[in-house]
Amino acid sequence: MKALIRKVIKLSKEKEVVTITREIDAMQSLKGKVAVIIGGSGGIGLSIAKIFNDSGCKVILCGTNIKKLEKSLETFSNSKNVSPMVFNIADIEKIRDNVEKAYSIFGDVDILVNSAGVHTENADFFSMTSEEFDRVMNINIKGVYFTCKEFALEMKKKQGKDKKHILLVSSSRGAEPAWSPYGISKWSLNGFTQGLAQILLPSNIIVNSIAPGSTATELIGVKEGDNIFSEENGNGRLIMPDEVANIAKLLVSPSGDMIVGQTIYVSGGRGVFDIR
Repeated sequence: MKALIRKVIKLSKEKEVVTITREIDAMQSLKGKVAVIIGGSGGIGLSIAKIFNDSGCKVILCGTNIKKLEKSLETFSNSKNVSPMVFNIADIEKIRDNVEKAYSIFGDVDILVNSAGVHTENADFFSMTSEEFDRVMNINIKGVYFTCKEFALEMKKKQGKDKKHILLVSSSRGAEPAWSPYGISKWSLNGFTQGLAQILLPSNIIVNSIAPGSTATELIGVKEGDNIFSEENGNGRLIMPDEVANIAKLLVSPSGDMIVGQTIYVSGGRGVFDIR
């Protein structure tokens, strides 16, 4: 009798029809999409924003300094499709309002990229203060957590057949022994990537993270024209922001829809087999 019931239930379920998908022109792989890039006014975030923009995507460029955001617009090939917006993820009480504002700019959000993050400053384990610990964790984890929550709630309301994407910028440090708030935050971010991917996939939202090694940006004091030699990975140089951005574009495009809950390392082996 139980076998008969199971058979009836199985036959009563309609099978969803899934057609074969075809890759579109890589240069227009994000055409018609809207992306929010948090931490988008410099370094990796700005490179991601520009490559998305070059691929047909409208970009809401978010950061904490409006003058820096407006200055960044000069570097875009299609700046009319880029809107600057002040968004401080450490200000938890304003996240909901900022999400609503982001949706009002272009009418929807298909992609969320969080590239905002800070390093541990001027402290080792024995001199660490609770203020410095909280400063790093509030931005790198707590702010990311609640920003993803609010955007995911909106994405779930507007879900259709096309996937939405959330991409978190982690670090190769997230696979190495950690004592600093920065290292601990990146360990947490990698775990959060997996958990968030699991609970959001049924809502057609794909979550991944990208983990660069030391990247040639102002965050670590590298300026245009500087020597990028480095002993931090086996390739002997720093990672370039565009190298990270190109992988980011893949992960939020239709070509990346079958990559789910992964942390992709762009680190020259650092954090993969080269652990320090």
